[in-house]
Amino acid sequence: MEVSSRPLERVLEWLVPLVCTFTVLVTATVLAGWAMASEQLTRVVFLPGAGVMMPLTAVGLCCAGCALWLLRKKPGERLTRGLGITLALLVVALGGLVLLQYATRRDLGIDHLFFEDTLARLAPRLPGRPSPLTAASMMLLGFALLVLHVRLRSGWHPARPLALLVALVSTQALIGYAYLEKDPLTAFIGLQAFGLYTPMALHSALLFLLLSLGILSVHPRHGLMGVLLRDDAGGLMARRLLPAVIALPLLVWGLRLVSEELGFRSGPFGTSVFALVTVLAFVLLLARNANALSRLDARQREVAQSLRISEARFAGIVNNAADAIIAVDEQRNLTLFNTGAERIFGYPAGEVLGRPMDLLLSEPLELPARNAAGTDRGDEDRTPLSGRRKSGEVFPAEATLADVRVDDVAFRAVILRDMSARVRAEEARRNREELFRTAFDHAPIGMSLVGLDGHFLNVNEALGQMLGYSREELCAVTFQDLTHPEDLEEDLLQVRRLLAGELGTYQLEKRYRHKLGHSVSVLLTASLVHDSRGSPLHFISQVQDISERKQQEREQRLLAEAGPRLASSLDPGTTVTTVSRLLVPALADFCVVTMIDEHGKVQRRECLASTQQKTWVMEELFGAYPQVHLRRGHALAEVFTSGQPLLLEEVPASLLESTAEDARHLELLRRLAPRSVIVVPLSARGHTVGVVALGTSESGRSYGRRDLALVEELARRAALALDNASLHARSEEATHLRDEVLRIVAHDLRAPLNVISLSAGTMMKRSPSERAADSRPLTSIQKAVTRATALIEDLLDVARMQGGGLTVDRRPESTVALLTESLELHRALAEAQSVHLQLDVGPDTPDLFVDRDRVLQLFSNLIGNALKFTPMGGCIVLRARPWGEMVRCSVSDTGSGIPLEDQHHLFEPFWQARSRAKEGAGLGLTIVKGITEAHGGRVWVDSQPGLGTTFYCSLPAVHSADSALTWHV
Repeated sequence: MEVSSRPLERVLEWLVPLVCTFTVLVTATVLAGWAMASEQLTRVVFLPGAGVMMPLTAVGLCCAGCALWLLRKKPGERLTRGLGITLALLVVALGGLVLLQYATRRDLGIDHLFFEDTLARLAPRLPGRPSPLTAASMMLLGFALLVLHVRLRSGWHPARPLALLVALVSTQALIGYAYLEKDPLTAFIGLQAFGLYTPMALHSALLFLLLSLGILSVHPRHGLMGVLLRDDAGGLMARRLLPAVIALPLLVWGLRLVSEELGFRSGPFGTSVFALVTVLAFVLLLARNANALSRLDARQREVAQSLRISEARFAGIVNNAADAIIAVDEQRNLTLFNTGAERIFGYPAGEVLGRPMDLLLSEPLELPARNAAGTDRGDEDRTPLSGRRKSGEVFPAEATLADVRVDDVAFRAVILRDMSARVRAEEARRNREELFRTAFDHAPIGMSLVGLDGHFLNVNEALGQMLGYSREELCAVTFQDLTHPEDLEEDLLQVRRLLAGELGTYQLEKRYRHKLGHSVSVLLTASLVHDSRGSPLHFISQVQDISERKQQEREQRLLAEAGPRLASSLDPGTTVTTVSRLLVPALADFCVVTMIDEHGKVQRRECLASTQQKTWVMEELFGAYPQVHLRRGHALAEVFTSGQPLLLEEVPASLLESTAEDARHLELLRRLAPRSVIVVPLSARGHTVGVVALGTSESGRSYGRRDLALVEELARRAALALDNASLHARSEEATHLRDEVLRIVAHDLRAPLNVISLSAGTMMKRSPSERAADSRPLTSIQKAVTRATALIEDLLDVARMQGGGLTVDRRPESTVALLTESLELHRALAEAQSVHLQLDVGPDTPDLFVDRDRVLQLFSNLIGNALKFTPMGGCIVLRARPWGEMVRCSVSDTGSGIPLEDQHHLFEPFWQARSRAKEGAGLGLTIVKGITEAHGGRVWVDSQPGLGTTFYCSLPAVHSADSALTWHV
């Protein structure tokens, strides 16, 4: 029966850990015995004559066991290896110092390094020094540990003979203890000459032997261990004979010693009998091993026959295989080339066998290194290669590589398949996939693969950007989750028709919900993809963002609707209402349209919201705080003042808090809950008539630049409509005013004409002598003509001013003289009305550089106007003061004053206060303004009801006069 090496290998694998553990345990027991002065613990083995292990021996063996454990593996950590080497050096040092003491016969004091008191009590029976053989074995064992992994170039390990020598010495000691020898080997070789010592103890010899075997088992494939581990006939014979070779001589010699001890020194128990027993034992052992070898040979013949059958079967498979099967030896030469290889490469087998493998490949094929254990294991690897045919054509191939190792012989088996057709098919498939992937990923429109349950399987970047989601987020939801609820039923209906085969594809306008909450209008084109059996796999969808188009359509509809609706009425109130209804709810959740006059007062305000509750909130807000939003710093006031629109894409809460006047105002603003706000001015023909403010709240919409541009266009059209309404109102008012002026002018011209007609009639009835005696009719005619001429001149002056033709001929004039003359022209009328006229000219007032006649006309109109409204006993003061490079002149009266709302109309032509009777054509102050501006000055009024009125005008002084003599307006 064959004895396998596998059990022995398993024993050797566990030998080092067991030896190290056993050594540490025994030496620890001995050291504990010395520490407790227990001779029984120091002996460990309770047999007669077993001996005592000295402390130095226990320490050295413990260090050797630990060093063997640390150094057993070659590629160890640096710290572990360094500690093992240190312990091995300590073992060498201990053994060497003990031998040095024996050689020099000197006591170096190392015998009593440990447990000196215990050694003293046990002396002289236990002197405490290890024997020379123990010290030598310890030193040899330390050297073996130091060179444990050293291997010479010849393959010889120096540690092995050192360990074998220690094993022989320890074995001899163990045999001596077994045979109860009285004169051990140490006495035979003359070691007694070194003095007293304690012989090697039984357990010391056992530990030395075990540590030596542990060192020999570190590299089991070399030396004696290698012989035992071989799987050939020699290894088998060694494993079978080794136990008998060791045991038989020891048993036979032991029997002889026993017989001698019993007194049988001759007769049948003599030397010949023991020699015969020895020969018989070896003959029986030889016969047993011969039978085992015969059985092994028979089994090998059976294996050879099976191998030949396998080879024949393998040859049939190889020769008929469609793939190329090739074998390559260690020199890269071809040793096998089947018919499949001939067909693929185009070479006959006889032409390539024995030639390098590189002949068939465009790149070298590397053989892997033999593994460390040297096992006969094949490693398979599927490798892409580039083959080369006999014609020189390079083709893609795929090879399965099997590396086979038998002892030190390695070869590679290559099963090679021509991949040209597959590569072409794969390349075509990859091209199609790459074309689809590129078209899918980089399409300018959204693309998606959707499962039959609605889950997104794959989406491109365009769809993610369109909806605001990442690819991972979209693949975690269904299209039903993102579709607007109002559009979902129609979409699902088309999907069901697509699955039922009623449609091949469908196109649908729908809305998706963006991640930020708003809707995205898309044009969806969907189709169904089937597998090779016709079963539906998934949907493929193309999604085109048509939000821009929808927005443009809404804007165009809104603008198209705005034109007719705004032009349908010339009433400003109706126009304001129309603007608010155009904006809500099409563009805003709430809106306020405010018309403001040039004095900053609200003329009209229209509030409208998408809900009645929010409309009430706005009415309460602007009703309780009507003027707050028109103060400086507020949005409406800033837009009205600057004429620039305002866009707040997001309205922060802090803005509401900073804008609010008080807690109630803040609470109303929060109830309004503006999220995004646009404020634009209502501007037309260079002036602003109001503002439009609109905002979003519950809809969640955020305004952008596009919305601002749309609202500005609507505001522009609304402003034009409001301006047209205002112009229409002014036109109506001007028509009415024109009719009134014509009535006044007709009345004023009729009176002098009547006077002329009556005076002329009177003169016609009189004789020449009566005419000469009474000149009153002629005087009346002259006054009437003068009055009519003055009225006509005023009308002509106003016409010239409006046409830009009013001229002034300026010359230096005395200020005092000119103002005195102006007063004297009205002195008689003032005295008739009991009104006091007063002149006040400052002492440093310079002369005027003016047109004398025009300035007299200016002051005449101002003084005449003051006389008209100053009561009896009143006072009119004409003043002049220097005013920079001008002279500021003023006419003050003590009349009733002019209301504030009438003051800005004073210098308009034909305007007269409604509170007074219509006197004159209303052209005097208009002419005053025209004459003043023709001189480069300006005119203004300061009046307080009940306190009188002062008209100011600035005229050029002589020192600031220009060289030009004529100015035009």
